Amino acid sequence: MKALLLILIISAFFRLVNLDTLPISLSGDEVDVGYQAWSLGTTGKDYFGNNLPTYIHSFSEWRTPLLMYVVAPFVTIFGPSAFSVRLPIALLGISNILLLYLLGKKLFPKTSIGIFSALLLSLTPWHLHYSRAAFEATLLLSLILLSVYAFLNKKYFIFAICSALTFYTYSTAIVFLPLLTISLLYFYRNQTVFKSLIRPFCLLLILLSPMIYQVVWGHASGRFSLISIFNDQKQIESIILLRTQAWISNPSLEPIFHNKLISWTTAFSSNYLQAFSPKFLFISGDPNFRQSIGSYGELFIVLLPLLIVGIFLSLRNLKDNSSKLLLSWLLISPLSASLTQGGGTHATRLFVMLPPLIIISSLGLDKLVSLQKGRLKLASICLFLILIGYQFGSYWHDYSVHYRSKSYQVWQYGYFEIFEKLVKIQAGADRIFINNTYEPSLLRFLFFTKYPPAKFQKTFLSDETITGLLTNFDGFRLDNTYYFGQVRINTPIDNILKPGDIYLVAQTKEATGNWDWTKSPPGNINVINYTTDIFGKPLFYLISKK
Repeated sequence: MKALLLILIISAFFRLVNLDTLPISLSGDEVDVGYQAWSLGTTGKDYFGNNLPTYIHSFSEWRTPLLMYVVAPFVTIFGPSAFSVRLPIALLGISNILLLYLLGKKLFPKTSIGIFSALLLSLTPWHLHYSRAAFEATLLLSLILLSVYAFLNKKYFIFAICSALTFYTYSTAIVFLPLLTISLLYFYRNQTVFKSLIRPFCLLLILLSPMIYQVVWGHASGRFSLISIFNDQKQIESIILLRTQAWISNPSLEPIFHNKLISWTTAFSSNYLQAFSPKFLFISGDPNFRQSIGSYGELFIVLLPLLIVGIFLSLRNLKDNSSKLLLSWLLISPLSASLTQGGGTHATRLFVMLPPLIIISSLGLDKLVSLQKGRLKLASICLFLILIGYQFGSYWHDYSVHYRSKSYQVWQYGYFEIFEKLVKIQAGADRIFINNTYEPSLLRFLFFTKYPPAKFQKTFLSDETITGLLTNFDGFRLDNTYYFGQVRINTPIDNILKPGDIYLVAQTKEATGNWDWTKSPPGNINVINYTTDIFGKPLFYLISKK
């Protein structure tokens, strides 16, 4: 227990330290989570005014709602901030380590698998990265671990509730959870289990009924259609191009070899195999810079030999239900992601792979340690700790120093800083113009200026751009004070400003190129305040007319 407590303390430190600024800023998705959560916590509605929704309506898409409900108490108590949005995720990340310990101990009670699993998960780049930002996948993992642990301990009502909640957390669960449940029922089948599951499964179906509606007839189906391989326009264009090449002499044969079924099968197979590729797992990870730091795999390379040994041991012990469960879990995990475009290297959609990868690696570690005796055993443990400790130290340095700065653009750095300055001067302004073309700025404005959700629900009309909203300004308006959009190209910005107005200018938009308005602003413009990027170059300006 002392070892577990030490692991949890170390894990908590690396998941909580500088949580509000590492990653450097809230992403757009995190801001959306935060404002939805604040709206739910203060009004009982999402920010569009829907009462306690089972599927959340956001500006850019419809989203599963559970993460917003989990974050709501934190944002309501502590106020909207990066820390209050990320804190529940960090706590869930810490709880994942404890849950994996319990699951590993349950599956392999006479070994050190539980404590090894906790140790490896606490130091895994994949898990650490997803414990420090508002990713739904972290909550999903908590629910999956708890549901499996509850099933193995015959707590079937807890299993049913947690399983149902996964569907309200992240869309991966729609494919993954039914398959995992079938595996559990098959491997641990007996008449007593099936009788005990009748009422819990009735509860499960009742809890799932709103989501079933959303998946079949509602907005969840629309979300999947946007990202599925079955609706990939690039594949369709590629098929058409192959069928219509100039050198084709017998066009009637082309549909046999170039068609949607073959294209979908190829895309699915490619995605599935990429999920197990050394490049994704051990070398460079997810190519999306917001979901991975790019210079490390999702797992440390030191785990590769342990994973190989663990897989060999699991295959050798296939009569054991624990081995069957781990291998089936691992093989099922990429299926849902493989149905989506780019799913083979999408760390969020593949996050459910982590538990079997870590526990199987722990099997390898336990076996290698058990082969040693006395001082040699102690030496082998120390050597492993030195190797993984060095890799973790190197990763943490890259993550906390280099990645923090290199990733400022993908985390949309600068909005908190400029809106914090705007709050201090906006009270006396007649009209406030905010650039909406650098990034969509309305939601960031609402969250960072702490615009009350109840007021927003009453005053908001639309965020559709209106051409000619004002003379030489295209955009939309909020409560007759705030104007989101951009002054028309080649129109001097002071043409639309009156004394008493404020304009939030974005570098490269109104301030074209490298023109530094802090040193040489346009003739009739006064720079009230500004913010810079990490290199000290101006990013946003707050200006008024002289």
